[in-house]
Amino acid sequence: MKTVKVRLGKRSYPIYIGKGATEKLFSHITSRIDNRPIFVVTNRKINTLHGRKLKKFLRPLTRRIRFYEVPDSEKAKSFSVYTKAISVLAHFARKIRPLVIAFGGGVVGDLAGFLASTYRRGVPYINIPTTLLAQVDSSIGGKVAIDIKGAKNIIGNFYQPSAVACDFRFLKTLPEKELRNGLVETLKYGIIKDVRLFSFIDKNLKKILSLDHASLEYIVYAASSIKARIVGRDEFDNKDLRVILNFGHTIGHAIEAASGYSRSVAHGRAVAYGMLAASLIALRMGILKKEDNDKINALIRKVLSPKIKGVRPKAILSALLYDKKFVRGVNKFILPKKIGRVKIVENIPQKLIEEVLREGVR
Repeated sequence: MKTVKVRLGKRSYPIYIGKGATEKLFSHITSRIDNRPIFVVTNRKINTLHGRKLKKFLRPLTRRIRFYEVPDSEKAKSFSVYTKAISVLAHFARKIRPLVIAFGGGVVGDLAGFLASTYRRGVPYINIPTTLLAQVDSSIGGKVAIDIKGAKNIIGNFYQPSAVACDFRFLKTLPEKELRNGLVETLKYGIIKDVRLFSFIDKNLKKILSLDHASLEYIVYAASSIKARIVGRDEFDNKDLRVILNFGHTIGHAIEAASGYSRSVAHGRAVAYGMLAASLIALRMGILKKEDNDKINALIRKVLSPKIKGVRPKAILSALLYDKKFVRGVNKFILPKKIGRVKIVENIPQKLIEEVLREGVR
């Protein structure tokens, strides 16, 4: 098992990676729980598959445990789900400050973190991500949020967990399509910061998809280390350092919003499309060489088909207007210069964005 530290002074926390990560996490926080109520945010699928296993770890720590199930989709991050959850939490915890646990994928993590950040002006929470996508990305860094219609993550906070456990045991029940979704997010880190990670995924894709422990440990540790370093230098995303983590997400989030957060448009697929679009924009602007664009294109398509159906370019363009990275109406994109290096580019011609979307969206 490996450990990555997110260094944020008093808000620093560990990320435990590998077999035994859950045990290590609870041994780390046992003294902080002190028999307080524990409120576990999860969904029915994860609770059915792994709930009993988690309860075994929790029973010695407290007498009061509540597993609260939310919908298994992006729609769990709605205001209505949030208000219902916080009402249940308030009734359950009453006068005692609870510990909130996020037990699921990225959607559960975002909602649970936002819940913890707003209940009683903030209570502690830990994250136990059960998908590869959440393990390499969304569980780290403290961005917690809910959505509104037409805009993803528009209501949110920066609120760090006390610890994160990336336990590979929970990946065993993950469908291959979800592993591929997570790999897209992992590829992002290779393209923005680590050509070796990019090459490793290319050469070891079969091993990763077969859940080879050493391969999983390599990619999760590499991606987590990159994100931890960036977050440590730009926790609140105001120094133009953390913004590079949005590579592929500008258009990706707009696609999700334009689809109405449809189950048919998974986050990984939307981000895959977003990365291909950003690379094509970079190629046409003379920022990225054709050789690197071809490599990016080939590996993304090898990992996951980026085809998006039933979403019109016009709807995506409309959703882009809500992007939090755009300032005073000026767009901002993260574009690759080469594999392992990106740059921030503002005010990209609308016509070029429209051309790339119309060519790719089917």
